[in-house]
Amino acid sequence: EPHFVQALPYGPYVYFFFREVAVELSALGKVVVARVARVCRNDQGGSPRVLERRWTSFLKVRLQCAIPGDTVFYFDVLEAVTPPRALHGRPAVLALFGTQPNRHGGRDTGTRIPGSAVCAFYLADVERAFEGPFAEPRGTAGTWAPVPEDRVPRPRPGCCAGMGLAAGVVTSGDFPDETLVFAKEHPLLHGAVAPAGGRPLFTRTGTRLTQLAVDTGAGPQGNQTVVFLGAEDGRVLKVLAAAQHPRATRHPGSTPAPGDSREPGDTGDTSAETLLLEEISLYDPRRCRGPRGASRVLGLELHPPGRELYVAFTGCLVRLPLSRCARHGACRRSCLAARDPYCVWLPPRGCVPFSEDLPSGFEQDVEGSPGITGTCQDAPAAGDGDGDLAHGVRQAETGAAATVPVPVLVGCVLGAFTLGALAAGLLAACYRRPAVPKGPLESPATPRPLAQPPAPRLYPLLPPQGGAGGLWDPPELPTPEATPQPPTKMPQERVAEHRRGQATHLNTPGCPEPPGPGPPPKATL
Repeated sequence: EPHFVQALPYGPYVYFFFREVAVELSALGKVVVARVARVCRNDQGGSPRVLERRWTSFLKVRLQCAIPGDTVFYFDVLEAVTPPRALHGRPAVLALFGTQPNRHGGRDTGTRIPGSAVCAFYLADVERAFEGPFAEPRGTAGTWAPVPEDRVPRPRPGCCAGMGLAAGVVTSGDFPDETLVFAKEHPLLHGAVAPAGGRPLFTRTGTRLTQLAVDTGAGPQGNQTVVFLGAEDGRVLKVLAAAQHPRATRHPGSTPAPGDSREPGDTGDTSAETLLLEEISLYDPRRCRGPRGASRVLGLELHPPGRELYVAFTGCLVRLPLSRCARHGACRRSCLAARDPYCVWLPPRGCVPFSEDLPSGFEQDVEGSPGITGTCQDAPAAGDGDGDLAHGVRQAETGAAATVPVPVLVGCVLGAFTLGALAAGLLAACYRRPAVPKGPLESPATPRPLAQPPAPRLYPLLPPQGGAGGLWDPPELPTPEATPQPPTKMPQERVAEHRRGQATHLNTPGCPEPPGPGPPPKATL
C-alpha cells in the first residue's frame, strides 16, 4: 500500500520518497514506515526471461526520524519532502514526518496522537545506505535479517548499466539472470537512513503538520536556514534552524542514531537549538470557503525574488511575506530579540526587512546575545543606552486585520444606541404641534348636549319674492297652479347661482350634497 510523496532526480538516479505498510514489521501489526527508493535513469527493463518491462535497479530502504533515548520515539508517517538543498555546505533533503494512526476495529480510519517532526537527510548518507546489506525473512517467526555478502551476485543488483561495477554491461537487459532474479526477490535493504545529527531538527506535539518549505540562504550573509511548516488547522510556523559548520563539535547531550554515517572529519552536528520565530494563523473561512477540512495546508512554495511564501488551501491561495518586521515597530530590543534573519534594525527607520540595497550600519542578532532580551515594556537592558523611539508600540503591518477588544466594542454599541435614542426624542419634541381649542373652554363637569343633526332640505331654494334679499320658506307645499314661473336667466347667471349654492352647501356641516342642476326650464311667452 505505497503512498508516494515526492520524486527527485539526483545524479544518475531518481529517488522516490513514499510511505507504506512495513512487511518486515508485520508481527507488530499494520505499521506504516517511510521509505526512499532508487531507480537508475538509464534503466530500460530486464531481459525477456527475467523482469521484462520492469525495473532492474529498484531498491528501497527505510527513512528513520526518531527522538533517541532510553525509549526511542519514532515519527514514521512521511508527509512532505523538499528538493535537494545545501545544508551546512552539503546536499540534503528535509522531510516532514508524523505519528502513527491508531487504527481500531479493523477499519482504515482511526485517531492518532498528533505530533510531527522535521528531519534532514544528507544525500551522501542516502546513497551509502543503498550499498548496505540486503534483507530477507528468516524462520517461521517472520523476522528479517541481513543477507550475507557472499550470497550477493556480481554485478551487484541495483547498479546502473555502464557505470561503476557494471561498466561492462551495455544496457539493463544485459545483466545476468542471476543478478536480475536476486534483485526481484530482494528489493528491500537492511537498516535505515539516519537523520543528520541523529535527531530531528524540530518537533511539535499537539498539532499535525502537513507541508514544509525551506530557505537555506536567509540572512544578510545567506548562511541561515529557515523552515516554514503548514498545519492542518490553517497555521504556518516559521522556524529558525541554527547555523552550524560541518566541522562543528557535537553537543555533549546528543546521541547519534544507529547507522549514522559521516564523511571523514564531519561530526554531523545539527542538534543545536532551533527557535520558533512565528506562528501565523492564515486560514479565514469567510474568504476561503471549502468543504470540511478545508483549513488543511496543502502546499507551501517559496518565491525568493518576491520574498514571499505561497500557501495553498482547498479554496484559496494566500501570499505571505517572508519578513513581517513592521510588527516590532520602533522597538529596537523587540526587533533584535526576535532573531528573525529577515529583519534588521536600521536607525532611524526602525525594524525593516533586509535587502541588498540597505546602507551599512544595521544591526541583527540571530545568535541571541544575552544582553538583548525582552521588549520595550521592560526596564532598559544593558547595552541599550540609546533607548527606544517608542515604548510598547507595535505597528500593525500593512494589510493586517486590526482586532478590537470586546469591552471597547460593547461600549461603542451602547453609546451608539444611547445617542440614537436621544436624537429620536429631540426630533419628536420639535415636530409635535400643540392642539389649539376652537371654542371657549368648558368645565369638565358640565355635560355637553348631544348635537342635533340638521334636517335635510327636500327642495332646492326658491328665489326671493318682492325683491327681498333673504330666502323665503313656504308655509305649505305649493300646488302646480300656484307655483310661479321663474324668470328666464342667461346661462352665465345659472352657472354663478349654481356655484353660490355649492359654496353654501360646503360651508354647512352635516349637509348632504345637493343634486346636480337639471335641464334649464323652458321660457314662456
